[in-house]
Amino acid sequence: MTDRKRQTVLFSFLCFHFMGCGSQPNKIALDTDTKPAIKSTSTLSPQVISNVEKFCGDCHPLPLPSTFPKANWPEEVRQGFDFYIESMRTDLVEPIRQDVVRYYQDAAPDKVVVPRADQMRVERSSVLFQKGPGISPTESEPATAHLVWNALQKSIYFTDMRAGTLRVWTPPIEALFTANSLGNDRLIATGRNICRVTLCDWDQDGIQDYLLGELGSFPVGDHELGRVSLLLGKPDGSVESIVLAQNLGRVVEAKPFDYDDDGDTDVLVADFGWRKTGALRLLRNVGGTNLNPKMEVETLDARHGAVGVEVADLDGDSKLDFVVAFGQEFESVEVYTNRGEGKFEHKIIMSLPDPSYNSSSIQVVDLDRDGRLDIVHTCGDTMDAMLPKPYHGLRWIRNVGNGVWENRELGLLVGALQSAVADFDGDGDLDIAAVGLFPKAHLDGPGAYDSICWWEQKEQLEFVRHSIERDNCMHTSCTTADVNADGRIDLIVGEWLTEERSAFRVFLNLPADVGTP
Repeated sequence: MTDRKRQTVLFSFLCFHFMGCGSQPNKIALDTDTKPAIKSTSTLSPQVISNVEKFCGDCHPLPLPSTFPKANWPEEVRQGFDFYIESMRTDLVEPIRQDVVRYYQDAAPDKVVVPRADQMRVERSSVLFQKGPGISPTESEPATAHLVWNALQKSIYFTDMRAGTLRVWTPPIEALFTANSLGNDRLIATGRNICRVTLCDWDQDGIQDYLLGELGSFPVGDHELGRVSLLLGKPDGSVESIVLAQNLGRVVEAKPFDYDDDGDTDVLVADFGWRKTGALRLLRNVGGTNLNPKMEVETLDARHGAVGVEVADLDGDSKLDFVVAFGQEFESVEVYTNRGEGKFEHKIIMSLPDPSYNSSSIQVVDLDRDGRLDIVHTCGDTMDAMLPKPYHGLRWIRNVGNGVWENRELGLLVGALQSAVADFDGDGDLDIAAVGLFPKAHLDGPGAYDSICWWEQKEQLEFVRHSIERDNCMHTSCTTADVNADGRIDLIVGEWLTEERSAFRVFLNLPADVGTP
């Protein structure tokens, strides 16, 4: 990749929808045991240290000095002061800026050390993934944000947040990846930088519909161009587009949900926004018809940075709850338990210890198959400083029952953005795959970073990490499916602004004894 090409990719990376830690201060209530104790090693006076810690830890957990190397802290401190000024707050004692820089540089490392992929322990894998050719090439580099497999149709739906399109791809009937047999794709709709799609049957006519989260722009920024749209499918394959809500921030996704138990369909909206915009929103259905619903926009949580929302029965009481993950400075996973009649009990089930942990996605699944739904969470948004971090990767938030959740770190993947759960090795339990986006990976030479990994579930609920692909850290999305109908679950991986200009590719799941493809 040429230097000019890398610069283009890095600029485009800045535009990715869940990027950036930084915004006007907004308070979040944290349990006391989630706030890490920081023992300062600064040579500043105790009073100055106290002022710095109160100022920098007021609206979110106090940033850890170890998060960034010494050379980065002047810029991080400048950004923090800018956010405070922009917030128009005047209630805090503002320390001297250079004292804050000194506080962090006194304790920060010269370099944040991340284990190299080629020096990590390698475990034998029972599965090999054969990398297929790029699928759905276009004239310009696609920015694939979301992949959804429809098992009944045996097709995959995918969004390009740069071109703003929603398309569908159907694999060929003949052998996959042979000459001239890459299947076909069809354009369904073009919107305002479509990010994620939820497949549904909104009007209950037996024809698939689509609920869209639209960012409103490819470059990141504060604006009111985002919206939620509904595409109603027609018998001839065409769609009718209905805008359910507009003048929003950067909408990541929308999920149908009867929030108030009144029998009609409302919509939960993860509006990531950016610095001054964004919120967790509800589109409350207040009338109209399926073909012309009337929605009122309500704010459930005014904080920005929602990276995703999932609807599921988390406590087994047959009522649908929902879970939302926040990035930005909040770095939390939060559950809303349905108590009936539109009333929900809100609880923060995980708060990460630093505001730059870079949360990127959640997935709700019964990972240990104990009858209780768990949450798989990824951290890997490298936008804040384009730096690899040793805590990027995968974690399992395990539901142990009675409202108790257990946080288990599963392993490293720099730039981890999305995960996908399936039984890849066919042994009866669930494994996890994840993909990473880190355009600066090449700066540390070949072998430094894995780009795709899978975690094999073993006995005693332990997971073993395996590398699938290395160095090509240009992936933003993934899903699973038995694409070639051989009884083995394959991995489908979205591409991000690659020179090959393909939207995604399939990694075929092969037995290990087949040999390296």
